[in-house]
Amino acid sequence: MRSRQHGLLRLVTSVVLLSAAVSCTGEDSPEPEPSPTPQPTPTVYAGEAPPGLAAQPLRYLHDPAQPGQDILSDPLGVRIHSVGDAFLISSNSEERHLLQHAADGTVLWQGESHIERFTQDRDGADVFEVSTRTGDRVTRTVVNEAGETVWTGSDPRESYLNGLVVRAPAEWSASDPYGTFTLRDPAADGVEWSYEFTAPDEAEASSAEDRDTADDEDDAAEQAAHLGVPVGARDEVVLLDDGAGLLQARDLTDKGALLWSVSGDTVAADDGRTLSAPRPRLVGFYSLPADDTSPSDEADDEDTDAEAQPRRTVLVRWSSPEESSLLSLHDLRDGETLWTLTEPGSNTVGRAFATTPVTGTVWNGTTGVLLVPQADATTSLIAVDLVSGETLWVFEDAVERSIAPRFALAGYVYGDTRAEDGGTQVVFDSRTKDVVADDLSGYVEAVTDDGYALVVQNRQRFVFAPETPPGGTATPSLSPTERG
Repeated sequence: MRSRQHGLLRLVTSVVLLSAAVSCTGEDSPEPEPSPTPQPTPTVYAGEAPPGLAAQPLRYLHDPAQPGQDILSDPLGVRIHSVGDAFLISSNSEERHLLQHAADGTVLWQGESHIERFTQDRDGADVFEVSTRTGDRVTRTVVNEAGETVWTGSDPRESYLNGLVVRAPAEWSASDPYGTFTLRDPAADGVEWSYEFTAPDEAEASSAEDRDTADDEDDAAEQAAHLGVPVGARDEVVLLDDGAGLLQARDLTDKGALLWSVSGDTVAADDGRTLSAPRPRLVGFYSLPADDTSPSDEADDEDTDAEAQPRRTVLVRWSSPEESSLLSLHDLRDGETLWTLTEPGSNTVGRAFATTPVTGTVWNGTTGVLLVPQADATTSLIAVDLVSGETLWVFEDAVERSIAPRFALAGYVYGDTRAEDGGTQVVFDSRTKDVVADDLSGYVEAVTDDGYALVVQNRQRFVFAPETPPGGTATPSLSPTERG
């Protein structure tokens, strides 16, 4: 692997200029004569492996002896997503899918249902949802990375949310979000919690009456906290959005007890600025390194192990019309605000009570850097150190804005560039933005959580192992290809 310190501007400009030169060569060049016989599909990878991968591939996909050849030989081709440590192969000509383990190709699941979305369970592991229709009846099924069914349901009031099954009120809508909600674990003996989300005037009246008899501040805080619509869950915590700017965390193991709450008008930037009537949107859940504080000599082994556990956090974007949005990182269990950051421009929240985190983010757990897309006209992307809350670099000129980061691998970020010839793939350091490769011998199509990559070269797909097997790092966030 070659390492270079030149910038993205020089790289992508060269791609665009080359494309323009090719387009000006005229149209009189003779068409190449077709080969009299089909060329065999290559089975040997030529050139250096992409950065972050082992020198030689483990295996290749397109071969009669390899599993899944029926779908891989689809006349219209296939598209491939990573799901945890597996590859999901989908036909482009029909509803046909195959899930195979990345390392050895073991077929884990096959189906002919429509894929609705990619999401995560309460542990942060990847799952995907499929649907089948029989008449007017739609059955949805959630499958995990091992190919196991974790939930199936056909009740239109029920939906899957990060490992929970949420039953909404009858005829629920974002404009009329109130009523009784039931949250339960798909497992037969799992946790279940029901509550009523009331309209603001009813909740405020109840809070005012109860506040007169509150015995202490904790009781008053509990009574004053409104409930809301479930918008995300991780581990034993579910997050509720009341639609009026209040986000709260509830403990599923303690009958929905309030853990903490935060509103956007109490989240301030470094200069003390707060937003007017902001609304929250989840960016993602992340596990960060434990605090650097060392345990005392008297601490026992159990306490030491507890202190060494990663810190579970949730990142929230607060948006208000015509104001620069704010990011705030909170401890998932106690709600402590670890840092806030003003974004370059105004990023809209989107639809009310959205359960899909901000799309387009790319999380590099190796370096602790999160790439966050921006709606700003001049800045399309910022790279944030999630531990410090510092903006490391931005995409701000026209050439850099033509790059679409797709996924992280080791300490690198892989992105696609847009150009008249179809563009190319660029690899850059996630902390510095320095380009480390711009002339890859193959195109990296997908990367699994454990670092295995699918690399396309000359009509063949090769599977590479990671250069260095990754350790237990942060929970990944949804990639750009993981839609709703």
